[in-house]
Amino acid sequence: MKKEDLDFELFYYVEPMKLIDDPDESIEMFFKYDKEKTEFEEFAKTCKTEDILWIIVTMFKDNHAGFAIFSSLISSTSQKEILDNGKIYLENLTYRNDIKNLKSKYTKEDFFEYVEFEFMSPLDDIENVVEQSLGEKQWTKNDNKYILKSDSGIEYIEVKSTKFKLKANMNKAKRFI
Repeated sequence: MKKEDLDFELFYYVEPMKLIDDPDESIEMFFKYDKEKTEFEEFAKTCKTEDILWIIVTMFKDNHAGFAIFSSLISSTSQKEILDNGKIYLENLTYRNDIKNLKSKYTKEDFFEYVEFEFMSPLDDIENVVEQSLGEKQWTKNDNKYILKSDSGIEYIEVKSTKFKLKANMNKAKRFI
C-alpha cells in the first residue's frame, strides 16, 4: 500500500458523548474503521522513517487529530507522568527500531498538545520531508521551527536531524477519549 492511499478519517471521527450515550452505536463506531486501522498499523510497522513523519504532519495539517489512536497502533505506554498542566506519556515503539523516546503530552482536560521523538540515526533531509508534507499550507521558518500561518491543526513543527516535535494548534483542539 502507498501512503497516499491511507484513509485518515479514523483520526477525526470520535464523538465522545455520543459513544457514551448509545452503547450499540459505540460498538458500531469502535469497529467502523477497523480496516483502516489495520492498514495504518501494517504500513507504520515497516515504512520509512520519513513516512512516519509524513503521516503525523498529514494527520494534523488540516485538523486536530486523535493522536492516541495512531500512537496505539505503533506503540504501548511505558510511563505516564501527571503534571499540574496535563499528562505526559512515554511510549515504547513495538515495531520500530528507528525512533526512540516517543513522548506525547495532553492537557489536564485531555486535549492532545504535542508529540515529540528522537531518531536513532540523523535524518539529513528532515526539513524537505516536513516541507513536502505540509504541501500548500502557509508557514514561516525561524531557524529549525516551522510556524503555520494558515488554518491548520498544527501550531508549529520543530525539527533537527535527530529530533521531531509537532505542537497542535489548541484553537482547533478536540477531545478524543
